[in-house]
Parts: sequence; structure tokens; C-alpha cells
Amino acid sequence: MFKGTNITYKVVDHSYIVLTNKYFKNISPNPGQKGKRITGRVVDPTDSPLIGVNVVVEGTTSGTITDQNGQYSLENVPDNANLLFSYVGYLPRTIKTGNETLLNVILEEDTKRLDEVVVVGYGTQKRINLTGAVQNITSQDLIKRNVGNTSTALQGLIPGVSVVQSSGRPGADGGNITIRGTGSLNSSTSPLILIDGVEGDINNVDMNAIESVSILKDAASASIYGSRASNGVVLVTTKRAQGEGVKVSYNGYVGLNTPTSMPDPVNAIEYMEAVNVARANADMDPQYSEDILNIYRTQGADNINYYDTDWRKAVIKNTALVHNHSVSLSGGSKMFHVFANGGYYYQDGQISNNTYSRMTLRLNTDAQLTKWLKVGLDVNIRQSKATNPCLDSPESIINKALTFTPVFSGVNNDGSWGFGQNGDNPIAVSKVAGVATGVTPELGIKGFVLLQPFKGFEALASYSSRKVEYKSDSFINPYDTYENGVFKTTYPANGNSKYEGWSQTITNQFNAQASYETNILRNYLKILAGMQTEELTNRGFSASRKGFEFEGFEELNHGDISTASNAGTRNEWAMMSYFARVNYAFADRYLLELNGRWDASSRFMKGHRWGFFPSFSVGWRISEESFFLPAKKWVDNLKIRASYGTLGNQDIILGGNPVYFPYAASIASGYGYWFDKKEGTGVAQTQVANEKISWEKSTQFNAGIDAALLNSRLSVNFDYYIRNINNMLQQFPIPMYVGLSSPWENAGSMRNNGWDLSVSWRDRIGNVGYHITGNLSDVKNEVTNLYGNEYIDTQIIREGLPLRSWYGYVSDGYFQTQEEIDASPVYGGNKENIKPGYIRYKDISGPDGKPDGEINDYDRTVIGNPYARYEFSLNLGAEWKGFDFTVFLQGVGKRDILYTEAGARPFYVGRTIFKNQLDYWTPENRNAEFPLLLIDGSGNNPNNIVSDFWIKSGAYLRMKNMVVGYTLPKKILSKLHIDNLRIYASAQNLFTICSAYKGYDPENSVDRGSFYPVMQTFTFGVDIRF
Repeated sequence: MFKGTNITYKVVDHSYIVLTNKYFKNISPNPGQKGKRITGRVVDPTDSPLIGVNVVVEGTTSGTITDQNGQYSLENVPDNANLLFSYVGYLPRTIKTGNETLLNVILEEDTKRLDEVVVVGYGTQKRINLTGAVQNITSQDLIKRNVGNTSTALQGLIPGVSVVQSSGRPGADGGNITIRGTGSLNSSTSPLILIDGVEGDINNVDMNAIESVSILKDAASASIYGSRASNGVVLVTTKRAQGEGVKVSYNGYVGLNTPTSMPDPVNAIEYMEAVNVARANADMDPQYSEDILNIYRTQGADNINYYDTDWRKAVIKNTALVHNHSVSLSGGSKMFHVFANGGYYYQDGQISNNTYSRMTLRLNTDAQLTKWLKVGLDVNIRQSKATNPCLDSPESIINKALTFTPVFSGVNNDGSWGFGQNGDNPIAVSKVAGVATGVTPELGIKGFVLLQPFKGFEALASYSSRKVEYKSDSFINPYDTYENGVFKTTYPANGNSKYEGWSQTITNQFNAQASYETNILRNYLKILAGMQTEELTNRGFSASRKGFEFEGFEELNHGDISTASNAGTRNEWAMMSYFARVNYAFADRYLLELNGRWDASSRFMKGHRWGFFPSFSVGWRISEESFFLPAKKWVDNLKIRASYGTLGNQDIILGGNPVYFPYAASIASGYGYWFDKKEGTGVAQTQVANEKISWEKSTQFNAGIDAALLNSRLSVNFDYYIRNINNMLQQFPIPMYVGLSSPWENAGSMRNNGWDLSVSWRDRIGNVGYHITGNLSDVKNEVTNLYGNEYIDTQIIREGLPLRSWYGYVSDGYFQTQEEIDASPVYGGNKENIKPGYIRYKDISGPDGKPDGEINDYDRTVIGNPYARYEFSLNLGAEWKGFDFTVFLQGVGKRDILYTEAGARPFYVGRTIFKNQLDYWTPENRNAEFPLLLIDGSGNNPNNIVSDFWIKSGAYLRMKNMVVGYTLPKKILSKLHIDNLRIYASAQNLFTICSAYKGYDPENSVDRGSFYPVMQTFTFGVDIRF
């Protein structure tokens, strides 16, 4: 191997090669530099030599590496130079040289880095020994984002984890989390979220109470959770008290929300002129005469006979208040520890009677009763409250505020409510038509016993119970409308009504596990085994009445009994599981992990309930090999790893609701039958049973590399993965004469493959510390087998294509002349209905697969992909003399947005037109953004059929977060008996660069009719610790 080189070696302990002093001469001395020769020995605190320590003249490229005896020799060292000694797992040390030529150095172990652990399934592991795709986030990473919920704070922090915030509605503005693409056709695609080992909602945890968040992305790290982990796992660990004494902290902010972007409606004159143009294009008479238009132009609207209602301004607030407060207490003695956290969050909405508040209390206690016995009790209490107008959803009210025509009356001069659109007035609906209140109390309790009778052995048993309720209450108050001073109608016409609902979900979980770990002659072994049971019960009821005669008497019993309606539900589900894991490492160099989990679910019949989900992973820390010593100067740590495993999925979702008994024939009441010439009521079967269905299964391969370079200032993590989902649960069509819904079947497969990349650099220049972290990931999806099934609508599910690809026609610009129309095939075949300015479509196929001179269903094809590609983020930060500054950029490199409703169709369902839609085709504006303006906003218009004309790029770059803070000097704080005081200002969603239609957020892949804009937030806060 070393033949022909000047390198000598010898074999040590029959296991590795150590290079000798002939190699360890100066690696790259500066040419012409003159100085002295310094030699010495580098050892650890036990006087054992350290091999491969980097010894560098600071500020130069001159350096060397210690040999097998820990010795080094460095030539041409300038006078008064600084020598930097660095070694993985040890604290770096800088020594200023004087006249000495012999310099022996002791490096202290960096215990934090050596022993840094990451939370994994049912335990922890040293980061250096991880073989799966696991990434960790600290509480500070989250808190500094200054957002109202944890899911949104995760956005962009970890490659391969997609977080989409589709709404800014108070209480519903959390991000939808997916890990490494969508994982099922009909089952849940959300990851399993565990908070201290108990399933919960990540948004209901105060970020100041979080210690860390671990993301398990591959099968090797997640298979210990078996069928619950098909879509990855998010492990949230809350804080626990450490040490003795008491510490108190407060972190809070107050700020203002304003919508990031919304479509800009036209005013009354612009609207009427556009209507007349559209009618003229359809050979129709004008709707608004020149006399009317001149009145508006010269006199303006009088709000009696002529209206120019700015619905957006009247309904949607420019700013709304948001504030958050969190107080934590941590303390204890040698025996007892307690961590307590209380939080309060409030957000005002962008419309009236739209608010959200959340109160949380967390108490984590533990007591070390003996050296070998520890017990603990954790209590989590939460109550949230949301208010919304009850006659319509906030999203629908905002939609109407943006799309109602300005010539409708809103608020009359005398303060009465305008007629709006047939009595529907979003101003009145949001302000006086009644308020719906939803209150969600939650109580979670977890107790545990930890036994450690002898070194290396642990036995842990825990029991948790979580109860979540939801109480809803609404009362609709009709309002009177007027127009031109004349009463028009009461809205809604069916009068007042009352609704109450209640639901309760109780989840009980028992866990018992034992582990043993030992380290003998550099052989590390840890064995874990355990079992878990989980049961869920959900029940609820609702009731409503109409016809409340007396104002103020709003209880259900005061309503008309003949209008009474009620309903009730109950569901149950249970699982039993056994799990095991083996970890082995030799010299922290060769790594092996084996996992297995056996799950049984009540969602399947006996004989099909049990599933086994194994995985294995291996790792090799190449940097610990002796042959890697020459590279130690630049590469501190280098590890390659690979894993393969199987996961399951059982969480079928239908219509947004979980299916608890997919194998069973469903029975429904309320069906009539004839007996003895009379109609009776009874029950009937509504779905065909299939007792043989079982788990969806996902097999996953992952290969990765982790590297730390240049004294760990540069770190790189890369993963490539293939994820095959098989036995997907779906329903096949059956003949209509059966009269029943299709059964569920295990039939279908899909593949996701992609990669994750994270690169970070952390360094210091003088008094300035700075860091840069960039993340980039991509995932490609393909449906591989549907067993003959196919689903076609606006989106298509077909073998060989990405799931739910956009499906429609291919456009070819506009028809510019009648001659072009006459010479081309047209949609629908009737050329008399087509005019210049209409969208032209390509004839790409026919019954025989070739163009046939017609535009019909054969010409529909895949026109876009709704899923994000190339998600990226960039986190920049710097600190200087107490000041800190961070900027967080996030975005998507490729995604297709389909516009189908108001964003694409002027006058959609009789509504208004947006200002950007005034750029429509005319003979003088042939390259307009929109086609010929027509009054028909329905799908019957050939311009409005689904085509790539209405597909816009969803790629975007967003400044997601910017924070500026200042921490007061210790010498000032010590006089005030304060440990730390930081003040900060932050901004969320400062700007977005994209090519999507103006007013629509590119984070959403579809133009939905009703939406709640994402918020731009400006806050000021303080973080203080005693």
C-alpha cells in the first residue's frame, strides 16, 4: 500500500496501522518562512498519548499531526505564534509560544460532545453512534423563531421534513408535517408525534417547556414504533429539573399580525366597466349605462342608491394583536426535582369575533428514593378556546369579502345592514349574526418507576392517561337587511337556531421495558426489550333546535321541540406491542443496530392482527481508522451508514375521519322497509366486509454520510433513501346493483425516493461569532401498482405517475384571429362558440393514440405535480458583544399550483374581478395574462376547463424569520441578581418572491375558494432568567 512512498508504519495490536515520525513532518509550511522548531507531546488527563491531534500555527497553513506516541515536531514556527491543538472529542486549546522549543500539552475531554446524546425510540443514544437517519433540534432553535406553535417553528429546520402552513386562522395556523413525502393513498400521511412518550399534538406544548425534538426519518430509527411509524416519528422531550437550587425564567412577546397577501378587488367603476366589456364580448347589451357610470365618475357613490362597498376593508382588519407569555420554574434537592411551566397564548383574528387563546400548565416531577429507585409524576393541563362567527366559517367570510361585487350594499348611512348578495352580508355575518365557541380542555397524567439495581441495567414502567374534550356552542342571530332605505329581508330566512356538541377522547397507555448495556474491551453492547398496550375510546353527542321566541333565552330547551335534532357516536381502538433493540459498537468505530416490533391492532380481524416490523442498520466511522490519520488535520469525523427496514400503517382516513373497523360490514340506521302494508324503520348494511385486510407495509432503504471538518467548524450530513409502500388500502369499484359501498382491500403500491442534505459552518472572527446552515432535500413519488384501478378527475391516480398529478389539457396560447380558429380543432367542437382571445388547446391524442383533429378527453394528460420538489432553507446568524442577529430563509424550488376558482375566473359564480385580471386579451393586448374577458365564470366556458394555462409555478423564496436581540452584560445583571436578560424584536414572513398569481400564497398547491391568509407578524419580547 505504501510502496514507493516515504511513509513508514508498524502494526499495533494486530488491528490498525500507525504512521511514524517520517510522515509527521510539517504538512504545508509557508514557503520562505523562518522560525524555530517546536517539539512536544500531547496527552489526555491520564497521561495517555493522543494520536492524530492537529497542531497548527494559527492563521497559517503550517501544521502537523501527533504520532502513535502523541509526539509532534513543527518547523519554522514564528516568534510569539499561537499554536492550536485540536482533536475530536477533546476541547481545542490555543497556546501562545515564547522562547520555548519544547511544549507538552494536555487536552481535556469535551464531555459534552463525547457524551452528547440524542433521544431515540424508548431511550437515548450517543450521537456519534447513530446509524439511522435521526436529526435533533434544541429548544433554542424553536424559541428563537417566536411563533405561536411548534409545528410552524419546525419549518425548514430539517431536510426531508416538509411543513406547510396553509392557514393563518387563529388556532388553526399550525403546519402540516410530512416526512419524506406522502406515504399512503387513503391512510394517514402524518408522522407519529410523541410527547415524553405519549401521543399528542405538538402545537399544544409550550415551546419554552421543550428540551429537544428528534425526528426519526428512516425505518432503522423508527421501526421500534412499528405500525405507528410508517410516516416517520417526531419525539418531543420536555424539560426536567437538574441539580439543586431554584431557577425561574420568563419569556414573552407582544406583536401585531397582518395578512401576507390577498387578491386586490376592483372598485365599483372598474367592476361595472369590466362587466360591460365581458357582456360585449358575448354580444350582449351593457348591464350598466353610461349615465350610471358618469354618476360614479363625477359624483361617486352615495351609499343610498349607488354603492361602492370596499368589502375587504370593511371585513378584514389591517392588524390584529398577538401575545405569548411563558413562566418556568426549575428546582430541587439531591432527592427531589420539579420543573413547572405555565404558558398563555392569545391571537386575535383578522375578522370580528375570531379569536384563539391557549393556557398550558406542565409539571414534571421525579424523586430519587434510593440509589437504585427513581419515581416520577408528570401532569399536563391545557385549555384552549376559539371563537368564530357561527353563520359562516372565517375562511368563507374572507372569501366573500374579497369576491363580493362592490355595487352590493354593505352598511347603509343610517347604520343598518345592507342587502349584500341576496341578504348574505359578510360584514353583518362576522359582527352580529352570532358567535360559535369551541373549548378544548385536556388533562394528561403520566407516572413512572425506574429501577437501576446494578450497573448497566435499567427497568422502566410507566402508565399514562390523556383525556381531551371538545365543547362547542353556537347561537345564530338573524339580522335585517335594507336597500335604498327599504327593508329587504331577514337573513337567514329560517330564523335563529342553537347548536351544542361535546366529544371526549381518552387514551390510556402502559409501557414496560428493560435494558442492559456494557462495555468490555472496547466492545459496547446494549439490549432493550419491552411491551406496550394502548387503548383509545372516543364518544360524543350533539343537539340542536330552532325557533327561540324570547331574546336572551338561548338554552336548548327554549327552542321549538319539533325542530329538535340530536346525534351520538362512539368508537374504540386498541393495540398491543412487543419491541426489542440491540446496539453494538466496537471502539466507537464499527456500529450495528437491530430493531424489531410486533404489533396487534383491533382494526383487523383475528388471524390478521399481528404484524412484525424489523430493521437493521450499520455504520462505519472511517475517521477512527489508523489509515485515516493523514486526513485528520482536515476531517475530524467521518461516518458512513446504511439501513433497511419495514414499517406498517393502519390509520385509514375517509372523509377526514379515521376508520376504526375497516374489515367489517358497516350497518346504518334510518332505513325504511315495508311490512304488512306499512313502512317501518330499521337498519341496513351499507358496505361490503373484507375480513382479510391487514397492514399497509413500507420497506425503506437509507444510506447516509456524516462528516465534521476543519475542527468541526464545517459539518455535512447527506442521506439517500428509497421508500416502497405496499399493500395500500383502497376501495375498488363494484357494480351499482350491489347497492353497497366497496370493501377495503390491500391492493396498491407506491414509491418515494429522494435525498436530504444539510451543510453548516460555525466559526468566530475576533469578537464576532457566526453560523450558516443550509438545508436542501428532494423527493420523487410514483404510483407503481393499482391492480387495474385508476382515478381520474382534476387530479389523476395512475400507475407510473406521481400521486394525484394535475390532469387536464395542454394550452397553446390564444386564438388571435378567426382564421386560426377555422383552421384548428376547438374544445367542444363548435367553432361558433369560440372567439379570438380564447385559449387554444393542443390536439395530442385520439382513440388510437394519435391526434384526431378533435379536442376531447383523449387530449387530457398530466400537466403538473402538486407536491413540492427541492425544498430548501438557509439560516444565517451572528453574535457580537451581546447582540445577536438571525435571518431564516425558506422556500421550494419546484411545485405546480392549479388555479380553478376566483383566482382564474373573473366573475366566478357571480362575484367580482381582481385588479390583476384586468390584464385580459384584446386585439391591442394580445399577450395578456388572462384570456378574453367573459361574464360566465363557470366551468362551461372553454377558457375555464382544467389546463396547464392555469398552472403556475409554486416555486418561492420567503424570508420566514428575522430576529435582532441584545443580552445585557453580566456585570450589570449581577447587581440586579439576574442571571440573563435578553430583549429582542422579530418579524415573520417579511417578504416572498414568487411568480404565482398576486394575492395567493405559493405555499398552497391549489387555488381554494375559501382561505385564511397566512400572517406577517412583528413582535417585541423579553427573555429573563433568575
